[in-house]
Order: sequence, then C-alpha cells, then structure tokens
Amino acid sequence: MADYAALTHQRVTVVFDSHRRPGGDESSEMLSGVEVIFSGRKSSADHVIERLIYLAKPGEEVTIATSDSMQRGLALGKGVKTISALLLKAQVEAVISRRNLEIHDRKSRSDMSRRLEDRLDPLTRERLDRMRRGEDPSAGAQGPGGEDPAGGE
Repeated sequence: MADYAALTHQRVTVVFDSHRRPGGDESSEMLSGVEVIFSGRKSSADHVIERLIYLAKPGEEVTIATSDSMQRGLALGKGVKTISALLLKAQVEAVISRRNLEIHDRKSRSDMSRRLEDRLDPLTRERLDRMRRGEDPSAGAQGPGGEDPAGGE
C-alpha cells in the first residue's frame, strides 16, 4: 500500500481489527507514508471505519475500500465513495505493474545509451567497422577538412 500511496499521491489509511488482542487501546502509526490504525480492544475495525466515514469533511474526497455491504451503504449515504476490496487489489496491482514497466523501459533505454558504439563519432565507428571486417582501418578514412586522421600522406 505504501507504493500505491506514493505513486498515486493519495493518502492511504489501513485499518486492522485488533479488538481480540490482549490489552491495548486503539493505536495508529505512520509506516512508509501509510497511516495504520489498530482498533482497540473495545471496538472493531468496522467501528473505526464507520468513525472515519463520519469524520469525512464535506467536499473531501474519501474512498472506502470494503466488501461489507452495510459499510458501503453507510459510506454512500455520507457521500463517501466506495470500492470493493477486490477492485482495490486490482488497482494496486495495476499501478505497481505500470511503475515496474516504466522502470524496466527506463533501464533498457539507459542501457542502450551506454553502449560504446552509441558514444563513438562516425569516423571512429567506421574505422572500427573496417578493422572488424579485416580491412585497413585508415583506407578511405578522412577527418574533418579532408586530412588523414592517422597522420599519413
């Protein structure tokens, strides 16, 4: 979710059900740019999500990812968008996949620009090509202005 938040520039909050763990009040922390909330022992993740729905300010763009139909109805009633957990998973995978493809393309272009032949001037490239073919590398080679770059006469 941290990659998704960073790539989409969206604030992401993840709520975990922890009301069954011994001790502990509700707690939250920021992990890699994602707010993580653990419900307290006296509440559930559903209650935390419902509270977040009610705290959403009018005009603030909030989307709740849940497959719970009751929470979806509550969110829609408050003007909060909803998506299913399955759709969120697909969106996250698509964003990450697109980023990975961009990285691969960038790396491929970078690797190609580091090839020696791409950095050689045309005259040097031609001379090396003649050497590769077993020909005299200076035969017919002319530098800028018509002089023999090898210094021959």
